Amino acid sequence: MIELLDSAERDLRPEIFEEMFRARAAVFRDRLGWDVCVRNGMEIDRYDEEEDPIYLVSLNDAGRLTGSLRLLPTTGETMLGNEFASFFDEPVNICSPIVWECTRFCVHPQRTGEESSGGQQVSSELLIGLCQLALASGIEHIVGLYDYGMTRVYRRIGWCPVPFATSRPQVGKLVVGIWNVSHEALNTMVTRDQKVWAVKRAA
Repeated sequence: MIELLDSAERDLRPEIFEEMFRARAAVFRDRLGWDVCVRNGMEIDRYDEEEDPIYLVSLNDAGRLTGSLRLLPTTGETMLGNEFASFFDEPVNICSPIVWECTRFCVHPQRTGEESSGGQQVSSELLIGLCQLALASGIEHIVGLYDYGMTRVYRRIGWCPVPFATSRPQVGKLVVGIWNVSHEALNTMVTRDQKVWAVKRAA
């Protein structure tokens, strides 16, 4: 199940946000070794505190979070325009009301004794929810930075970004991609997702 949250709900649903921020710390700092700010076990940056992001979270049948992502309009402050700018030889300047930036895409760690949701399954659910939100909101493109190795995952899910810029080799093999929002992309993802669930139920 996908839920849509905004920053105004942090005081109303603190347990959801705390779970999300703790998962981000576990993934981005502890597993991936990123240089991110972690306070009290939670990864929270200035975009969470100073901007007005939208969050998508996926939940399992028990109501536990399995994944999350963050969206910001490119007409305001973005990580591509700030923190990620030095990754590229030329600035990646994207500013449009119909293009939103996706960051902090996170498949949450599995809890001890909890049935695994599957990383690709969670990613698929998040991307389907993202595409549905974009279609309903007049957003025509999603932009985001990702490791090149994720390309095969996006391709399997059925919504692969169009490469826009590649980072300097010293930084790693990072790519800025553009996801074109369309009903066709949504239908492809939903069809593939349904097939995966059908195989799981039959196993």
